[in-house]
Amino acid sequence: MNKNNETKQKEKEKATKAATLGGNRLSGAGVKERLGLFVSLILLIIIFSAFSPVFLTFNNITNLLLSSSLVGIVSAGMTMVIISGGFDLSVGGNVALTGVIVASLLESGVPQGAAMLLGLLVGVAIGTFNGLSVTQLKINPFITTLATMIIVRAAAYIYTKGLSISIYDTRPVFPDFGFWGRGMLLNIPVPVWLFVLIAIGVYILLNKTTLGREIYAIGGNEEAARVSGIHVNKVKLIVYILVATLTAFAGVLLASRLTAGVPGSGSGYEFQAITAVILGGATLSGGKGRLEDTILAVIVLGVLGNGFVLLGLSSFHQDAARGLLLLISVGLDQFRQRRVA
Repeated sequence: MNKNNETKQKEKEKATKAATLGGNRLSGAGVKERLGLFVSLILLIIIFSAFSPVFLTFNNITNLLLSSSLVGIVSAGMTMVIISGGFDLSVGGNVALTGVIVASLLESGVPQGAAMLLGLLVGVAIGTFNGLSVTQLKINPFITTLATMIIVRAAAYIYTKGLSISIYDTRPVFPDFGFWGRGMLLNIPVPVWLFVLIAIGVYILLNKTTLGREIYAIGGNEEAARVSGIHVNKVKLIVYILVATLTAFAGVLLASRLTAGVPGSGSGYEFQAITAVILGGATLSGGKGRLEDTILAVIVLGVLGNGFVLLGLSSFHQDAARGLLLLISVGLDQFRQRRVA
């Protein structure tokens, strides 16, 4: 009996180790992808700095990092779920609902810490719903999270009756609520510091823990992972809870930055995050992806959006560019998969 358990444990370790190495190893194609992102970033910086003298100023770079940090937090969670072979379209609605609930709680006199904690619990609830729907009801992740996106966004509008909830937190508390979204620490926006801490945590989880190896193994070959003894449904549930909780945290920071809970906030976050993850080299079939490449892609998207604003182009141009990038990213992903096959 003990011998069987030992054999099973060895098979599990072998499967998770192989999957992790496969997902993390920088192959020739992986090096080219990262080099392509670096070249794209440099070209965008050269182009926008040539057309706008404001682009390379400290204030503009600070604003660029601030706007990218919230998408970056969501993208860190999205990286985990896509590596596991899943999908989450509900992140934008999650940001909105979390923000309006936290704003409402603060308006009602709930202490700041308790309001923020309850906001994170909104994310836990959304992630649990998504995870159980996928693992227990066996509903396709795309359909599950698409439905959740619609439900959660509608809930935000119903809760606020379509109006924003302003936050007037004048109590003598330090830090005040606005500090988390608009405060500065060593001349760097606080959300940027928080994004760095979260990125470090997610990197360690994916690359240095058993859970991270299991996430790669499930995305690489779910059936092989199950046979090797990995609790597939449990790991998937944890991943959906993690991505939703990180997204809820981004919602708290956005509400702090806007000093309001806005039911329409977070719109488009899901597509920006998915674009960043796929542009960073992850594959929609799962089992492959690197957080550092996702972060690089987030910066590329941030520079693109910031440059468009400085050039006076509308948000519609930005949406068109992001849509084109998403299409190109998915197309490249499919091309890579066909080559591997």
